[in-house]
Amino acid sequence: MARASWQGYITLGGLGIPVRLYPATQSLQPRFTLLHADDGSPVERSWRCQQEQREISHQETIRAIEDTPGHYITITDRELERASSAPLRTVTIKQFCDDGSVAPLYYARSFYAVAGKGGERAYALIREVFARTQSMAIAEFTLRLQDHIAALAVHGDVLMLHQLHFAAEILPRSSLKTPALPKPSPTEIARLMTVVERFRGPFYIEDYHDEHSEQIRELIERKRQGLPAPRHERPAAHATPEADIVATLEQALRTPHAMNA
Repeated sequence: MARASWQGYITLGGLGIPVRLYPATQSLQPRFTLLHADDGSPVERSWRCQQEQREISHQETIRAIEDTPGHYITITDRELERASSAPLRTVTIKQFCDDGSVAPLYYARSFYAVAGKGGERAYALIREVFARTQSMAIAEFTLRLQDHIAALAVHGDVLMLHQLHFAAEILPRSSLKTPALPKPSPTEIARLMTVVERFRGPFYIEDYHDEHSEQIRELIERKRQGLPAPRHERPAAHATPEADIVATLEQALRTPHAMNA
């Protein structure tokens, strides 16, 4: 049974809807443990005081910001809470917009927003209106002492809260140096468009899975049984010479499942 990572209210003006947030994603990658190579014992992370030259416990630490080199300003959790003007445990709706208005670049993390006790009717109302009008809401909320912006949208029979990056967190396009791009020839364009149309189809996320994690689990199981580690051939990518682009695309059209090659 999943555990809620946040409990609070969705607010729209004076309307308050109790909700619980549940993480919508999980990592399937195996979790590695660091061992001491000499004796195989687990390695623990430690904190060391530079002034006293001794190890200290995590309970002896406090959060700080380095103001100037060697000078720190300490900040407590209580001070962080008081510094924020956002209401505690509240997803405050700020505006509505068309569903899909937020570019994928801004999405950071997603949560299932489930109705809490006493909020079922108001929750059902906002979910129904979002679905009928193909709308979403932009909201503000606080999680782990940090203020966030979020998109609240319909996903099937529930609402989802998508934590977003602020605009200032996105690196500007001007920070990149890109090469000048030549103009593709009409023949190149026609061949690639044909490839796109041939392999176009509906997207089903279930068709894709984490092969790397599966191979790591296979490796672990074989080593558990005392068997040698499997060896998978890894195809090496290379840059196609410009003179071979059209011929390569034509080969893709002649080869079944060429996109998986």
